This record gives sequence, C-alpha cells and structure tokens, in this order.
Amino acid sequence: MDSIKECKSEEFERTIKEYLKQGKEKLEKDLTGTREAIKLIAMDKTRDFIKTMDKGLDQSERDFLSSLIISGMFQSFCYGYGIGKIEGKTNNRVFL
Repeated sequence: MDSIKECKSEEFERTIKEYLKQGKEKLEKDLTGTREAIKLIAMDKTRDFIKTMDKGLDQSERDFLSSLIISGMFQSFCYGYGIGKIEGKTNNRVFL
C-alpha cells in the first residue's frame, strides 16, 4: 500500500514539474503581455510599499524589491498553470 502511494506521489511530482516547466515556457514565449503586466504591477506594489512604510528606497533597492515581487508572481503563475492542467486532466481538485 505504501509503495503505491509513493509511486503516485512520484508520478504527481514528475507531472507537476513538467507542467511548471511548460508554464514557465508559456510565460516567457507566448504571454509577453502577461509578463509586462506583472512587471507593471510589481512597480505599483513597490511604490505602495514605499508609501505605506513611509520610507525612501534608492533605485537599486526599488529594483530589488520589484524583482522579488516579479519572481513571486511568475512562480504563482506557473503553479496555477500546472495545477490547472492537472485538474483538467484528472477532473479532480488539487490541494497543495
């Protein structure tokens, strides 16, 4: 019974990794508008952070904060893409 669970777990991990890779490729090649929108949102969130914290950041700090936000949003997109593909394939909801 445990070996069946491990096999299913390994299969799920392989599948989600493949779909994450596909999501990343799609974001890099096909969805340039989405990428640009994410960058604009990150710049807005950086400005909001500066206003909320009432703290000035120099250009390199603003760029770093924006890149952190962009990275997180890219990862979220890829996971959403992968989970959506798994749910569509299995017709079951996926909870991580």
